[in-house]
Amino acid sequence: MATNNPTLQGSPLGPGQRKSWLGRNWKWLLLVSFLVMVCFGLGIFALIMSWMRSSDVALEAVARAQANPAVAQKLGGRIEEGWLTSGSINVGTGGSGDANLAVPISGPKGNGTVYVTARRIAGVWNYSEMVAGIESTGEKIDLLAGPVQSQATIPSPAVASSQTQAAQNSTVAAVLPAVQASASTPSLLAAASSGVIQSQDTATQGVVGELVQCRRSGGVLTVKIGFHNTTGAGISFYALPPDTSYDKYYFVAGNKKYFILKDTDGTYLAPAGNWNCGALGVCEKPAPGQSITWWAKFPAPPADVTKLDLFTPVTPPFEDIPITDN
Repeated sequence: MATNNPTLQGSPLGPGQRKSWLGRNWKWLLLVSFLVMVCFGLGIFALIMSWMRSSDVALEAVARAQANPAVAQKLGGRIEEGWLTSGSINVGTGGSGDANLAVPISGPKGNGTVYVTARRIAGVWNYSEMVAGIESTGEKIDLLAGPVQSQATIPSPAVASSQTQAAQNSTVAAVLPAVQASASTPSLLAAASSGVIQSQDTATQGVVGELVQCRRSGGVLTVKIGFHNTTGAGISFYALPPDTSYDKYYFVAGNKKYFILKDTDGTYLAPAGNWNCGALGVCEKPAPGQSITWWAKFPAPPADVTKLDLFTPVTPPFEDIPITDN
């Protein structure tokens, strides 16, 4: 009996019998679900891109690229931000955070990318790297050394004096609230103009660090170190090696640490980074017997402090350095 029953044998549906709606439309339902997921993902991606493109870090990178003559020469005068900004921005509580972005830019002559590394402290972004890469030539242009930051020079005495008073109660030098425009900052290749106070060997064979100035004036302490090539050939020397922060330069006086001052843009008052030796750092190539002078501005310690210990990332400490008042 069972063998003659077509229903029991799983035969096709008979007249009047229909599949369910899901059975008839499951392919369309799957396609619509896929499209909804794609649209949702694209929407989230667009929101993230919009947020990153409108961030202070990305806007600063584009503004500096637009103001840089070297970038304008390579890409043309009308530089615009691209759409696919990549990287990450993390902003925490208390005004802290960090950012590492690649911001695409383009102009009439070609395309490029601005690579930015920054930290946010007390609500202010401090930029440690901002380099424009030119796509057509592979050239790297340091935007932190461009005309936007070249206006930052020596702070006015009144501002520096009040800033120093605050720095005495902290182990970290604060950001200057204002800077006074004046002559451009000294070149790293300037020759030392005074006698050697103390010498230390550097990590680069054939280069000696010679401290030539430690002067306190108007609430600011100026330090100069001449890095002398003692060899008979040209040499490449990093006063600030790649992947090294200027926080590695500091001095200790009265049981307090003092770090290099910054301007209102968060730029250190010291020689800017370059690509002279193939990587981003503060690097020069002194000829045989030549000295290059590294300089920096620190908050001055109190007037009753007459000596300090200076620490650098390329030499042993300079100890018991006398402070000259001027």
